[in-house]
Amino acid sequence: MAQGGLKLKSNKAAKKSKPSQQKKSISKGRKAFAAKGRKATLAKQEAETSKAINRKNEATVAARAVGAGGKFYLTDIKEAGHNEIRKKNEALRKKESKSAKMSERLQEQINKLK
Repeated sequence: MAQGGLKLKSNKAAKKSKPSQQKKSISKGRKAFAAKGRKATLAKQEAETSKAINRKNEATVAARAVGAGGKFYLTDIKEAGHNEIRKKNEALRKKESKSAKMSERLQEQINKLK
């Protein structure tokens, strides 16, 4: 016997399903509705945080660009770079002086023990 020889074909075409008559509801999002209450404050905090991170990153990149040397034409970024370099130098000096004071203190304690 040959396989698949007896296939019955239906005379009727398959019935297509009707699309549902339900009204599509808009998913709540920023474009559809303005956030209220707690969600609004969270969104503001998130935006402020990302802006602060962007400012910090921009200052760091500006410092690297200014520190690399060469002519730099954008004055606002140039100033931000110089300020960032100054801040980094001050922090480094503070850290070094702290460690020097600590080493002096430890040396004095060793001398007392002798």
